[in-house]
Amino acid sequence: MKTEWLRKTIKDFEPYFVAPIAEKHVINANENYFNVLSIPVVKKELVEALDTFKPQLYPKPMADNLRKAISEYIGCDEDEIICGNGGDEMITYLLNTFLNPGDEIVVHTPTFDMYELTGEVLGATAVKVKDLTGYRRDREGILEAVKKYQPKMTVICNPNNPTGDLLPASFIEEVLKAAENIVFVDEAYMEFAQKESVIGLVKKYPNLVVLRTLSKAFGLAGMRCGYLVAQKDLIEAIAKVKAPYNLNAFTQLFAPIVLKHRDEIFKVRDEIVKERNRLYEELVKIPGLTVYPSCTNFLLVQVQVKHEEIFKALKANDVLVKIYRNSAEIPNGYRISVTTKEVDDILLSVFRKELQ
Repeated sequence: MKTEWLRKTIKDFEPYFVAPIAEKHVINANENYFNVLSIPVVKKELVEALDTFKPQLYPKPMADNLRKAISEYIGCDEDEIICGNGGDEMITYLLNTFLNPGDEIVVHTPTFDMYELTGEVLGATAVKVKDLTGYRRDREGILEAVKKYQPKMTVICNPNNPTGDLLPASFIEEVLKAAENIVFVDEAYMEFAQKESVIGLVKKYPNLVVLRTLSKAFGLAGMRCGYLVAQKDLIEAIAKVKAPYNLNAFTQLFAPIVLKHRDEIFKVRDEIVKERNRLYEELVKIPGLTVYPSCTNFLLVQVQVKHEEIFKALKANDVLVKIYRNSAEIPNGYRISVTTKEVDDILLSVFRKELQ
């Protein structure tokens, strides 16, 4: 292929990389280990709902039933919600709605790669505010960058992926007051934090857009269901770039059932939080390893030595983690999804053996 055919912004583009999977224990993507279909009532209601399912018909363009279920869950109006194929699609729609070539976005770093990558495809430039020591967000630096650049969009991942750090809603409100343009808050992991959501500020601030997903705490990563929350006029603007039938009919059928039974699902969430705390307490005891506090379903760790040896040992034990092999921001880092005690104990045994 002639490289001249490519859009100029992606000629030298490095896409988001998803590693091939050969291991039995996959803890590299922050997936929920729990299958919601193992809840009898969820499975029963899905089977019953399938009697009305008509796959030959296009899905509802705006996922009306799903929007109603989400509005009941988060406490906002249905017309303040737009749904799509996971958080990734919603990020793409949002940035495509508001960014022009040459626009600037402010991001803290390290964070989820898709904000900068999607902006780069559109010809936008990222202004990066580096974390403080210990991967705590530089609040003062973020506010200064917003005031100085007044970027087209300010992006805050909260809780942050991959560090697990949580910013208080009061700080995000400071950013909203300082910003003349869009402030985008990604709350993909907020169900694990169980506090500090800024969805309640949507009616107050016309420049606020919040992302949520059913991939993490709800265990629907394979169903691809994410949504944005914002004032009605912003949602209508984002709908202009949305594909007409973007969210498949089966997800629209199943996701409201899952939301209905969230109390049962959140019991599993609570167990994951307990296991995360146990894993953290065991990891901090291992010399040569630094583990960072987290309010999500993952932990970020760094090693001082034997980086490659540890990764190979994990693979030899059938465990796949997210590795930051050549990262300047997270040198010798691993992001570990928290699952079961059995899997976590395998992980612990590898670190102990290699580092002790």
